[in-house]
Amino acid sequence: MNKILTIVFIAVIAVSLIVAAIAFFTEPETLEPIEREVLIEGTAPPIVDLTVLEAPDQAGAERPGIFPDPEEAWVKLPEGDNLAAGKSVSSGEFTEVYDPANVTDGDLTSYWESKGLPAVLTIDLEGTYTIQTVGVRLNPAPIWEARTQGFTVQVSTDGENFTVVAPDARHEFNPDSGNIVRIDFDPISARFVKFIFTEKSSGRSNGAQASEIEVYE
Repeated sequence: MNKILTIVFIAVIAVSLIVAAIAFFTEPETLEPIEREVLIEGTAPPIVDLTVLEAPDQAGAERPGIFPDPEEAWVKLPEGDNLAAGKSVSSGEFTEVYDPANVTDGDLTSYWESKGLPAVLTIDLEGTYTIQTVGVRLNPAPIWEARTQGFTVQVSTDGENFTVVAPDARHEFNPDSGNIVRIDFDPISARFVKFIFTEKSSGRSNGAQASEIEVYE
């Protein structure tokens, strides 16, 4: 029995030595190289079948034609010069930093807000003109929700004697139409344009508000 085990053991060792010798003297199989793309930090990976299109010439940001321009639905104001632009303005008490000069600064994000009602706001056109249209504007952003404000419009050439050109009425301001109220009246000579605000529907403040007031011939 011991002889048989010895013979088997010797045979196993012999086979192992033969396999080892064959592996040692046989040329190893050549493996195909593995290709990898190495992305260096700050660079983009290559893009296959990329078509490059040139950007159209334009002076600034433009709205794609498939999207409607909301300003197309705004109340239209005359195309002439705004006679009130940059002119001096006076009013009664106003709230914090919302002083009357904001209504002629050309910035719809700034505004005047009176401290309570009624409130008087007067623009000096610094010259006499024949006017026939005024526009009262609020910020057109949707956060300035629709509201009404009641006011009258008066004009004067001397700052003392005023004539009513638009009697007291309730006017609707709606961001969908640009938060613009346009008032037309018969042409009249004026240097001073006075607004007397009597009511406002929005409950966020107790005073009248206007971002811009524009005056046209």
